[in-house]
Amino acid sequence: MENLLNPNITCTDPDNLQFCLPISEYEFWYCEPNGYNDLLLSDSNSNESQILEKYLGNPKQLLEDAKIDEAVKSFIANRLLWMSGEVDVRYFTQKEKEELLSDYGYSWEDFDNDIERNQIICENYFESNPMDFRNDI
Repeated sequence: MENLLNPNITCTDPDNLQFCLPISEYEFWYCEPNGYNDLLLSDSNSNESQILEKYLGNPKQLLEDAKIDEAVKSFIANRLLWMSGEVDVRYFTQKEKEELLSDYGYSWEDFDNDIERNQIICENYFESNPMDFRNDI
């Protein structure tokens, strides 16, 4: 989970604390809190769920506080609390790429460059297949 502290990381969905780190023009690392983990369920009243609730919508503060607050640092470092993994657009057929774009309401021609298009394709795959990215099973 050290990728979360990489200065090149971006938050693609602040409300869900979804992060993206470009690895290459084809490959992207994604992560977001594992909403399937019992500790992160809103009714669990765990320290972990309280931390999550505090930072939903405020990813910059989460990353800043992780530098100085041991509880937040532990939250970020605990792989079991996150869904994460790399997605490489080169593993998809052209048809699959177009379908993933279409699922987001985009067409191939909507992008000026391949990197932005590739990132959206990978992001949609990540979001559509959460079980492939769970670290707790």
